[in-house]
Order: sequence, then C-alpha cells, then structure tokens
Amino acid sequence: MATYSKGFKKRNGEQTLLFSIVAIIGFVLLIVGVAFIYDLATDTGEYTDFTHIEAYDLILTQKDESSVQLQDYVVYIYSDDCSNCLTVKKDVLKLSKELEEGGLNVFFVNASTIKETTTGDKTDFLDDVNINSIKTPMIVTVANGSFDKTYIGTDSVVNLLQSVVDGEYAPFN
Repeated sequence: MATYSKGFKKRNGEQTLLFSIVAIIGFVLLIVGVAFIYDLATDTGEYTDFTHIEAYDLILTQKDESSVQLQDYVVYIYSDDCSNCLTVKKDVLKLSKELEEGGLNVFFVNASTIKETTTGDKTDFLDDVNINSIKTPMIVTVANGSFDKTYIGTDSVVNLLQSVVDGEYAPFN
C-alpha cells in the first residue's frame, strides 16, 4: 500500500467505504444507547401518584369535590403480583398523567387490596360490568355517569388509553 510523504497510508475506495459503514453503525448505536438511557432515566411516577379507589361500590360512582357524580372517567385496575401490569406500568402511568393534565379523571384500583363494603361487594361490581372475575390489567370506562365498557389485557389497556389521549374515544367526545 502506498503512503504519503508524511507517513500516512493511502486508502483505497473499499477501505473508505468500510470506514464509512462502521462509522454509521457506530453513530446509530450511540443514538439508540442515548435513547435507551433517557427512557430509563425518565421518571413516569408510581401508582401512588394517582387517586385510588378503595372499595368496589365506589368504582362506578365517583364524585367530585362538590359531591357531584363525575360523568366521564377511567378506572385502571391492577394487581401487585401481576406480571402483565408491570409490563405496561410505564405506558399506563405516562398516558394516565397525560389524561389528567387534559382534564379527564383517572382512578386506580389495586385488586390486591380493594375492600368489600356492606353497601357493595365484588359480586355486585362484577355483575355491573358484565364480567365473571377481576382480571388484571383492566380498565373500566364510565361515560355520561354510567358504566360504558371493560377493557382487559395489556394491549387493550394501552390502546384504550392512547385513543382517549388522542381524542378518538367516542364516548368521551
């Protein structure tokens, strides 16, 4: 291989192309690494940052600070020992925060700690939302003051929250 007078080696076209490809791959990996680290460092909060409902009979009857029945809201039901809940936790918290910033109430229910009361129990709630058992993760929507629909599973939960954030969920429009 030929060298310049100052001792540097001349590069042929193949070496230049190889160097360019390696540089591009290195740059892409750097960008992906920075995005990954940023995502890990970004705090989306915790479940405790949101208002929790503590009894089954309160899920479909939420009221504002003036004791007026809320018309439109979302209830996210999760469990402490649910692996699927952990999978979507970051997305649910991020989207729920966006919804609350937009003025829609989002309530959380921990299926591991929710209580039954004398005026309403788990069976009554399950009958009201037309399901046989509590499955997590799950979302219950209340539109115009009445039960609207239940969404069960990671994809359904995240897709619903995203459609509400995007203004595409018809019952809330």
